[in-house]
Amino acid sequence: MLIRQTKDTFIRRYGDYGYITNQLTKHDRVLNDTGGDFLESINRTPKSIDSIVNEIFPLYKDVSIDELKQDFFEFVLDLEKDGFIVTGNDPLELDKKEPTFSYKSANPKTAINDFTNPDKKDILNNTATFFYEEFHKKPQILGLQIEVTSRCNERCIHCYIPNEKKDIGKDIELPMIKRVLDEAEAMGTLQLTLSGGEVFMHKEIANILRHARKNDFSISILSNLVLLSDEHISVLKEINPSLVQVSLYSMKAEEHDSITRVKGSFGKTKSSIERLVASDIPLQISCPVMKVNFRSYKDVLAYAKDLCTKAYTDFIMMAQTDYNTKNLEQRISIKETEVLLEDILNFDWDYLNTTLQQDPKSKDIEKFKNLPVCGVGVDNICLAVNGNFFPCAGWQGLVVGNANKQSLREVWVNSEQLKALRTITNSSFPQCIVCDALDYCALCLVRNYNENKGDMFKIPHHFCEVASLNKKMVMEKVNKPKSMGHDDKFR
Repeated sequence: MLIRQTKDTFIRRYGDYGYITNQLTKHDRVLNDTGGDFLESINRTPKSIDSIVNEIFPLYKDVSIDELKQDFFEFVLDLEKDGFIVTGNDPLELDKKEPTFSYKSANPKTAINDFTNPDKKDILNNTATFFYEEFHKKPQILGLQIEVTSRCNERCIHCYIPNEKKDIGKDIELPMIKRVLDEAEAMGTLQLTLSGGEVFMHKEIANILRHARKNDFSISILSNLVLLSDEHISVLKEINPSLVQVSLYSMKAEEHDSITRVKGSFGKTKSSIERLVASDIPLQISCPVMKVNFRSYKDVLAYAKDLCTKAYTDFIMMAQTDYNTKNLEQRISIKETEVLLEDILNFDWDYLNTTLQQDPKSKDIEKFKNLPVCGVGVDNICLAVNGNFFPCAGWQGLVVGNANKQSLREVWVNSEQLKALRTITNSSFPQCIVCDALDYCALCLVRNYNENKGDMFKIPHHFCEVASLNKKMVMEKVNKPKSMGHDDKFR
């Protein structure tokens, strides 16, 4: 019998643990040391079970080869059941069994919200929490975001990137990005996000995407899709991205265009969205909510539902990276936030269910105190077009290294700025530990930093008000009896 991992499955080894994830089903698993050994023997090239068992047998002196073969065979069957691998008698049979994403399927990946997997023997439950805690002890770049260009063809009124940077924008140099991608691959990085500016303004974007695929990353692309061409679609089909994320602000052309400040952008973005769907390229629609469109977001959700793709909203805006807060004039007020939350809790059931399914931070407050606030310096990093590394894409006021002078590993291991960030835990915010809205708050260092002229420890009062409001409304929704005839148009 032959086996190989599917094209949507990714395998990594992190110390004593093996990790397998599938960008099609969104299932993933962290396995113990033995499971890690088994995973490392599987790749995208078809191999026979006998050859794999003979390959790993020298690692196990206390078991017979027959016992090892039986254990590995059961391991393989379990992985195949959850879509991580395919088995067959020949390569042709493997290819026929290869799962393929399509919007015509009953449950495409863009409609799936549950990223967890059932607990099983030798599998550590809740992989996100596991990595959050494990990488705090031993930082590992799980995710890398690269700004491939600072040029952009839109001037969105809420954007955290200053227009001045876009006006004098430049593209990242191809040799630099290829080198950093190679270094990231050698360090075990899994998730790659390409952003801008506008990614499709980079003339070498096809070469960048192909190099990323060669290095076996799970690739996400952030784009407004205004410039999407047939050639881009062909390359996207070739490299099999995890998703393409696009912002669509309203189903009213004039409203969308008033946010992007580019007349005609709505028509081009909407057309490109529908072309990607027709081409079976996984898409996620983002609808940031601000004063202009806070009454319109449900129309975007309905549109996404009709396309069988996923749409997300976000009403938490961030100040610009140069500390300019003028864009926050577009932030909805607390009163408007209450109206929006009422809509979200009535129509976006993923929001309510996700909120309720999370383990409360207050459940083990002593443990929570010692955990990092977020993944900056712990499991992710960002590279800008000029070679500067930042803790994350929005944190461009804090340079932690430069690719023109250092390797990615040197920055990750030796940066004094990253070392300082890694000492910051939830206990660094004692006022938050005792807050009764703790379980409904998403503290963010970069939001603090940008909004308070570089002070990451000062929390804008707006976010505290939002957390308290979120708690109040979720609790009211949970305790309110369900009414007959509930409008489930957006469920």
